[in-house]
Amino acid sequence: MHAVTETFPELPSSAIARFAQWETLMREWNSRINLISRQDIDHLVDHHLLHALALTRFVTFSAGARVLDVGTGGGLPGIPLAIVFPEVEFTLVDSVGKKIRAVQAMAGELGLSNLTARQVRAETMKGRFDYVLGRAVTALPRFLEWTRHLIRPGQAGSVANGWLYFKGTAWREELASSGHQPDHVYILSEISPNPFFQEKFLLHIRHDS
Repeated sequence: MHAVTETFPELPSSAIARFAQWETLMREWNSRINLISRQDIDHLVDHHLLHALALTRFVTFSAGARVLDVGTGGGLPGIPLAIVFPEVEFTLVDSVGKKIRAVQAMAGELGLSNLTARQVRAETMKGRFDYVLGRAVTALPRFLEWTRHLIRPGQAGSVANGWLYFKGTAWREELASSGHQPDHVYILSEISPNPFFQEKFLLHIRHDS
């Protein structure tokens, strides 16, 4: 966890301990089912955990906020963020049942009472959330269309309710003709000199954009 403590020294030791437990669980589950690519498992911390935690440097959620992680796969970025924000309610969804079962098992082992995982497609979901997260799930215009009905207006954190989407440079081209533009573009390379973070961004798009 040296990379985590070095990059995010503000995180409490209790969170670091849980991240270490999470890493063990992820490696165990990934040996059984493909949560992340087999060749990328050796970069679990620097390519996946640090990437998810980057959000915490730019955005905070109010206690009681409802956050939806769409296309969570093996629980990213939802599980790490649920560890950092224990007073926030996280719902993690994916259409692949075996991945959701792995997420449910890991959340149970980690004692994350603020996390619920469901096998469902976002476009068929009901309910309202303050923020919808995505991590390179699909083209941005499609993601926004799938999830627009799930966001309630207001502000339940440091930014207005809406989408928080991890994306590379393709976001500019994807949004050019969509009628949407980010309210904030956070540059992840500001957090870490790791080459992995070059040309990677966190986009905040307001619900009413």
